[in-house]
Amino acid sequence: MSARTKLLIAVLFLVFLGGGLAWHKVVHLGIPFWRGESVQDWEIEAKVSFLGTGKRPKARLSLPAVAVDMNRGQEAGSLGYSFYTERNEGEYTAVWSGEERQGGQALYFRIRVPEGTSGGGEPIPGNPPEAVTPGFPSSLGDPARAVVGRIKTTTSDPDSLFVSVFQQISGEDAPQEILLLKRHYEKESREMAVLDMGIDLLNLAGVPARLAYGVRLEPDLGAQPPVPLLEYYDGAYWKVRNPMEPGQVLDGTGLYVWHRGGGPLLDVTGGENSRVVFTVAKEPVPLRTLTDLRDSPWMVSTILGLPLSERAVFRYIVLIPLGAFVVVLLRNIVGIPTLGTFMPVLIALALLEIPLARGLIMFSVLIGAGLWFRFLLSRLNLLVVPRVAACVVIVTLLMMLMSVIGYRMGMAGGVQITLFPMIILAWTIERMSLIWEEEGKRSAIIQVGGSLLVAVFAFFFMRIGQVQYWSFYFPELLLVLLAGILMIGRYTGYRLSELIRFKTFSDA
Repeated sequence: MSARTKLLIAVLFLVFLGGGLAWHKVVHLGIPFWRGESVQDWEIEAKVSFLGTGKRPKARLSLPAVAVDMNRGQEAGSLGYSFYTERNEGEYTAVWSGEERQGGQALYFRIRVPEGTSGGGEPIPGNPPEAVTPGFPSSLGDPARAVVGRIKTTTSDPDSLFVSVFQQISGEDAPQEILLLKRHYEKESREMAVLDMGIDLLNLAGVPARLAYGVRLEPDLGAQPPVPLLEYYDGAYWKVRNPMEPGQVLDGTGLYVWHRGGGPLLDVTGGENSRVVFTVAKEPVPLRTLTDLRDSPWMVSTILGLPLSERAVFRYIVLIPLGAFVVVLLRNIVGIPTLGTFMPVLIALALLEIPLARGLIMFSVLIGAGLWFRFLLSRLNLLVVPRVAACVVIVTLLMMLMSVIGYRMGMAGGVQITLFPMIILAWTIERMSLIWEEEGKRSAIIQVGGSLLVAVFAFFFMRIGQVQYWSFYFPELLLVLLAGILMIGRYTGYRLSELIRFKTFSDA
C-alpha cells in the first residue's frame, strides 16, 4: 500500500469519525449545531473543596430555593459521594456524604438561570423575627447608640436607614464613634468587619438583619468567592442588598443571590480548610442535554462532561489547533515565512485578550528592545542556554516595565502584557538575532513581520463566534481539521507567493 493511499484512508477515517460524533450530538443528544439556535442561560457552578482528615466527611451547602423548585439545579458529578437534597421550611440544602477520606476533596453543584430572569434578590414576605441583642462590648455601647440615634433622626424607613448606616461606615469623613467601632470589629472579625458592624447597628436600630451571599455574573472572573450580602426586614418583607453599594437595588443583571435566610452557606464535618467558590459561564446547551451528554457512552461528552470550573480551562486550549491550521495554510499554501509554528499561534491567543493595535505595538516594542539587549549579550560570548536564560530575564523585566508605564499612562490594558508567552518571546529574540547575523537583517525582519501577519490572520479566525462555538461544543470536529492539515502536509506544489515571484519566467 502506497503512502498516498494510507494518507487517503487516514483522512477519510478522521473525517467520518469527527463528523459522525458531531452528527450523533446534534441528532441524538439535541446539541444545536449553529450558535444562533441555542439558548443563552447563565450556568453557575459551586465547587466545595476541603481536606479529608481520615474521617467520614459530610458537606452541607445551602442552595437557591428557586433553582431547586424549578428543576434548574443538579449535582454535577462529585465522584465517590452519595448525594441528596434536604428541604426545611422552604430552604434547600445539598448534602454529600462519603467514606473515610484523606487529602483534597472536591464536590460540585450547578444551577441554570435563564438570562433576564430574577436574580433571587426579590423581597420575600416574612414574619417578624425574634429580637437580637447586638454584640457590642460595654465600652462601645454609648458610641453605637449615638450613631444609631443620629442616623434615625434623618431616616424615615428601614430602607433609608440601611443606606445611611453603610454610607456612614464607608464614608471617608466618618465620625469618631464610627472609627471606634471599626477598630473593634476589624480586630475581632477582620474580613467581615463592615458586615458584622452593619448588622449590629441595624439590630440596635430595630431593623433585623442577617448575612446572605451572592455570585457575580461575570464569566471572566473565573473561580470567584461568594459575595457577602445583607438581608434585612422592613416590617413586611425580607430584602437583600449589597452593603458595598447600599443605594443600589439588586435587579439580577449583575449579581445572583445564592443564599439567604441566615445560617451558614457551607458546613463541613470530617474535613478541614473547607471553602466554596463559584464559576459562571454563558451556556447555550440545555441543562438536561448536558446531563445526557455526561452520561453518554464512548466519551462523546469530551470536555462537556467535566465540571464547569474544569471545563473553563479548555476555552482557549481548543483554539490552539485552529491557529495552527491557519499557520499551516499560510505557510504551505500562501508561502508567508514565519519564525516557527507556535509563536504566531500563541501571539494570536494573547491578542484575544488585548486590543489588537495595542497588542501589536507591545509586541514590536518588546522584540525591538529585546533584540538590542541580545546584541549586547553577543559581545560576551555566552553559550546558548545561558544566553536564552538571560533573554528570559530581560523580557520579564521589559514586561514589568511596560506594565508599569501603561498603568501610569492610564492604559488598563497595559497590565495585560503578561499574557504574552514569555518563553516564546525570548526564543523569538534569540532566533531573530541568529537570522540577522547569518542571513541579514532583511530576512530577519521579513520572518518576524510574516509571523505577526499570520498571528493577525489567526486572531481574526479564532475570534469568529461560530468557530469558537464549534471548537468548544464539538471538539471532535478538530479531527476533521486534522484531516485537512494532513492533506496540506502532502502538498509540494507552488505556493501563491512563488507564483508571483516566478511570474517573469512564465512571461518569458
